[in-house]
Amino acid sequence: MILNFGEIKMGYTVEELEYKGMNIEIQVDEDPMNPRTEWDNICIFHIAHSRYNFGDENYNDRDSVKEAELTAVANGDIVLPLYMYEHGGITISLGPFSCPWDSGQVGFVQVPKRKMIEEFGGKIFTPALKKKALEIAEGEVQTLDSYVRGDVYGYVITDKDGEDIDSCWGWYGDTDEPIAEAKRIVDWHIKEKIKEHGNQVKIWIKNKVGLNYRTALSLQ
Repeated sequence: MILNFGEIKMGYTVEELEYKGMNIEIQVDEDPMNPRTEWDNICIFHIAHSRYNFGDENYNDRDSVKEAELTAVANGDIVLPLYMYEHGGITISLGPFSCPWDSGQVGFVQVPKRKMIEEFGGKIFTPALKKKALEIAEGEVQTLDSYVRGDVYGYVITDKDGEDIDSCWGWYGDTDEPIAEAKRIVDWHIKEKIKEHGNQVKIWIKNKVGLNYRTALSLQ
């Protein structure tokens, strides 16, 4: 799979905040997983482009991708046009872009009827299942768009001395989720520190350790 997306943001801090004495940095994921090759997906992305090759099925010419589209329609599958805008980097969408010079249809997204029925149960492709299929297609396109744009993030948590507390990567889209998760980790860390200190106090009391020999609770 050829991935040549132009100028993608890589490996720098996009947000930094202090939370309960800890420092949280939200950074661009330097090595994100390709959602089309590393994840299980419902949809099939068909792409026809001379320089970009990020589909599940890739074609050298428009006639081949059109033939694949007609086959998908004949199978009763949902077929949605996929558009791309290119200007420095690229972005993709199920809807057309306003710029007619740097954008256009690059292929289509196929949601297989049989796969939807197998995944969600039932015997027929009901309207409710079709609605679900459209939601899935939109979600998979948004995830791939985040990937090709470089909008994949992680967090790094450090204490006041700069010591690493925790880090995690792989949030596609905006930074809200990694921030929320980092705060949950800080809350958990503080809770564990309080619990650990409480147990230590019990040991001191049991062993009649003087107050001047006991250390204060540090949440850092």
